[in-house]
Amino acid sequence: MKMLRLAATLLTGALIAGATPARAEFPEGPIRLIVPFAPGGTTDVVARRIAPKVGELLGQSVIIDNRGGGGGSIAAQATATAEPDGYTLMMTTTSHTANPSVQMNLPYDTLKDFVSVALVADQPGVIVVHPSVPVNSFKELMEYAKTHKLTYATAGPGTFPHLGIELLKSRAGVDMSAIPYKGAGPAMTDLLAGHVKLKLDAYITAYSHVKAGKLKLLAVSSPERIPQLPDTPTVAELGYPGYEVSFWMGIVGPTGIPEPVRAKLEKAFTDALTPEIRAVLEKDGVRPIGGSGKDLDALIQREIPQWAKLVKDANITAN
Repeated sequence: MKMLRLAATLLTGALIAGATPARAEFPEGPIRLIVPFAPGGTTDVVARRIAPKVGELLGQSVIIDNRGGGGGSIAAQATATAEPDGYTLMMTTTSHTANPSVQMNLPYDTLKDFVSVALVADQPGVIVVHPSVPVNSFKELMEYAKTHKLTYATAGPGTFPHLGIELLKSRAGVDMSAIPYKGAGPAMTDLLAGHVKLKLDAYITAYSHVKAGKLKLLAVSSPERIPQLPDTPTVAELGYPGYEVSFWMGIVGPTGIPEPVRAKLEKAFTDALTPEIRAVLEKDGVRPIGGSGKDLDALIQREIPQWAKLVKDANITAN
């Protein structure tokens, strides 16, 4: 009798186990990668370079969702409030750490509402002007800016082009007016049309226009000359020692993503930087990093107080 009851119990357990569906392996569907700027800018270009490989490694497509505006804060809010299941991520940049100082009353907490996934890449900038500006060197530009009111394009308040030029203004003692856009793409469009006169841009998006004679290249913002432009001097060597501005690109998601899912995403984004993709990015002037979530965390923790000091010292505002 006992044997019959034991057999019945084992059979019932087997049936229940068979009726319980197996937990699906992440990911089961497409992953949305929010880019906080309009199409055509560096962040968008880099995201589209690596997204197909990330999708291939995960076995699902990675869909780019451009959400420009607010210097990245609109996209950040959409990410912070998304379901923390790993299916919504954001490719964020330097503006993520500057916004707490530049913008008042952000609708999210930069440190508490996001989890870091991977540190993808970084890149120095190039200072370019419209051909209508009658200068042919960075020194001439600074002299011209002292007597003429110049406008410069930004990808939004607190973004790399905004912070970089504001830092230059404070160092050089010149006054230029910021014109904000919803990303580097539309900012470049207006620069090429001559509606604004100057921009701190990325090599990847500016050099083709320089080569075509549509823009004049005056300097780079890195501490040393970059391999792609060995004859172009740095701002630092042109009379402003210590001047250095670059921007990074990293992947974050909403806080609460299960650690096994976050770790799987981290591996996919770091493994996506294959030798072939690295070569393409380097040709574009982008430095592949392939850092971990912890690397990105450390960078964010370090930059928030650094940008806060710069914003205060240079009196930078969201305008």
